[in-house]
Amino acid sequence: MHPFKSVDIFCDVIDNFGDAGVSWRLARALSSQGMSVRLWINDLWCLKHLRPALDDCLAEQVLDGFEVIAWNEHAEFDYQPADVVIEAFGCRLTDSMLNHMSNANPAPVWINLEYLSAESWTVGSHCLPSHHPRLPLTQYFFFPGFVAESGGLLREDGLMQARLAFNLEMRAAFLKNLGIDVTLNTRLISLFCYEQAPIEDLFKAMRSGPPTHCLVPEGVAKNVLGQRMANDLSAGSQISDGQLTISIIPFLEPDDYDRLLWSCDVNFVRGEDSLVRAHWAHHPFVWQLYPQHDDAHIIKLTAFLDHFCLGMSEPDALVVRAFWLAWNGNSVATLDWASFAKTLPRLGTHHRLWSAKVSSVDELSTQLIRFASKIG
Repeated sequence: MHPFKSVDIFCDVIDNFGDAGVSWRLARALSSQGMSVRLWINDLWCLKHLRPALDDCLAEQVLDGFEVIAWNEHAEFDYQPADVVIEAFGCRLTDSMLNHMSNANPAPVWINLEYLSAESWTVGSHCLPSHHPRLPLTQYFFFPGFVAESGGLLREDGLMQARLAFNLEMRAAFLKNLGIDVTLNTRLISLFCYEQAPIEDLFKAMRSGPPTHCLVPEGVAKNVLGQRMANDLSAGSQISDGQLTISIIPFLEPDDYDRLLWSCDVNFVRGEDSLVRAHWAHHPFVWQLYPQHDDAHIIKLTAFLDHFCLGMSEPDALVVRAFWLAWNGNSVATLDWASFAKTLPRLGTHHRLWSAKVSSVDELSTQLIRFASKIG
């Protein structure tokens, strides 16, 4: 095994905050394990939304224990590769950078960190090599996942202990800082979704009760609700309609977003980063995948549900599958919030068991270091 000390992570932002969020979390995780990390990202504005301390006018800066570099052709000019080079989500390095990598002695360990999927083929492809057709470089595919044969999920040291220590008093203080006062017997929901989500159907069902308080991040509210509601959708505004209350909250930094998920009874999440965070929250969640024109996201969703629904009663599994499929745009399924809400007391236990099962898989950054050291 060959130890290494430095890591380059490249992020080409496609899915807005998800790509940037995962790359940032990976950079922080590797840095916390003693690695010298550089995060190369082509959209500093997106990362600044997650970490407002970032100066998006600087080409290079240190943040959260690692270096952040604005990824552009100027930064690539005299690239000196790290010991390990990670392409997040299949982004492509330029020929110039690949040439620099091939001229390095030794050549860096080159890893393609793939999107998260529960599809069976990803396990068979995990850690497989792919030789460059022109250069003496080999890229290795690294698949995050939910089973022991996969690359696992990102999970910081001490995260689960912090989650267990998050008590009712801490929850109340956190929500108060957001301007949220939840009354007794009110269901609290966080809503983070794409604009394609069937929001009208969900809100229509929630209006008829029981009392529900829905928290929507400001940017998401403007994108998702802006064309549907004439109300003020800036942070701090509130809309009441029947038994439903909608509060617009600020876009939160990653650690505060974790606390939001810990505070809510149900979490609607989207993409990859918030899905993983919902796993560690121990509360029921509903996942919306990044929509794809050929409905490939429905195939990915079904593969996940095949794993996730194991251990549920058959009636609960049918309700969960139908609701998740409808939320993801499957025209055959029905968005039956009333039936889904009735399963929530049982789903709480299921989600805690699922979280424990998934957290038994070795954590992603730890596995990645181990793998890179083995092949380097």
